[in-house]
Amino acid sequence: MDAQDVAGEVAEAAQHAGSGIFEEFKKLGSTFFTQMLGTSANSDLKHYEIKELAKKDKNFSKEASAEVAARVKAYYEEYYATQKRRREQLEDQKEEREEEEKKLEKLNEERVAKSQMGVSPEVAKTRAEIKNYGAE
Repeated sequence: MDAQDVAGEVAEAAQHAGSGIFEEFKKLGSTFFTQMLGTSANSDLKHYEIKELAKKDKNFSKEASAEVAARVKAYYEEYYATQKRRREQLEDQKEEREEEEKKLEKLNEERVAKSQMGVSPEVAKTRAEIKNYGAE
């Protein structure tokens, strides 16, 4: 590469950068003056058109809020239904446990009663005396 080629490329890059900055300042100035003077690309809108757009916006907002409210209500209903199912499952499990405990108690009582039947009456009397002895 030649020194002139490098210098030419640098000068060309500087010119593009300078023109880019100049274009940005030009856009900034035009935006500033349009805002100060109150003219814009949307100045074609008339007063009745603005009212019509506002009415459409209000209608859309009502519809959207109703839709969101319906969605939220559906979420809450789903949550409450899930909670109700969980409570019912827990109650069913509790009832099943209580029934199992009652069955086990009955079986245990029957087993104890059968084992005591096989004991002689004298031994059974001493058991009763021992139990009463601790109460005195």
